Amino acid sequence: MAVVTFGSVRSCGVTTLSLALAATWPSERRVLLVEADPAGGTLAAASGWPVEPSLVSLAASARRGGDPSMVWEHCHHLPGDAAVLAAPALGEQARSALGMLGPLLGRLAELDGDVLVDCGRLDPGSPGVTLWERTARRLLVVRPRLADLQALASWSENRALDGRVGLVTVGEGPYPDAEVTEALGLEVLARMPWDPDGAEALLSVPASARQVRLAPIARAARTLADRLTQDPAAVSVDGAAPTGSSRVGRAVAVGSRVWRPWRTDTAPHANGNVPEEADR
Repeated sequence: MAVVTFGSVRSCGVTTLSLALAATWPSERRVLLVEADPAGGTLAAASGWPVEPSLVSLAASARRGGDPSMVWEHCHHLPGDAAVLAAPALGEQARSALGMLGPLLGRLAELDGDVLVDCGRLDPGSPGVTLWERTARRLLVVRPRLADLQALASWSENRALDGRVGLVTVGEGPYPDAEVTEALGLEVLARMPWDPDGAEALLSVPASARQVRLAPIARAARTLADRLTQDPAAVSVDGAAPTGSSRVGRAVAVGSRVWRPWRTDTAPHANGNVPEEADR
């Protein structure tokens, strides 16, 4: 079974992507979505779920010890039956619970099922960063626009990002996948459309229902889910920095490739106006 973590440098729809993948995950595979965003969760409120069970109730139970399987007892379920371990809405409570649950969440790979972990923004000192970095399979979510790509390139300069880290872009942008991959050394695994109506429907209607099955976000998520389950262990990227290599030298190359052609990004892009944290 696989554990895949999702994070971003700037807000761009990490929770929406994680939700879409959990809802469209292959039905023959058990899946758990962990909302591990230290800024607080949005799924419980959007779904009308009660405050508990949640990360907080799990943290209280974990004080007495136990193995990772207790996670299942603290989950809600999406219409298609994917399990969701929801975060509290208040960031302070979410950070406290995540701090207490560090050891247990580090053992998610022991669960009988695939696990998708929404780490939110990877801010310095965030417990989400630690969880994201300790996972073998990691995805960075980014909008394919100048400011967001520049922020991601700067953030990644001195980090050892290898072939097990991939990119997912959200919304429209002027840069093709090949150009983004060449510049950042990370493969673009998928482009997710900005589809708020489709994302909202996933909280109340099974992804197999016709009205949701044909939604742009569901179709894109299903394709990415199939790819992740076919080869959950690694992503092979031609031209990516090899494991353990120096990032400093590559950062200079990234700068020369990215900033010159991308500085002309001044025109608005269709469907690119992704709201900040309404799309977490």
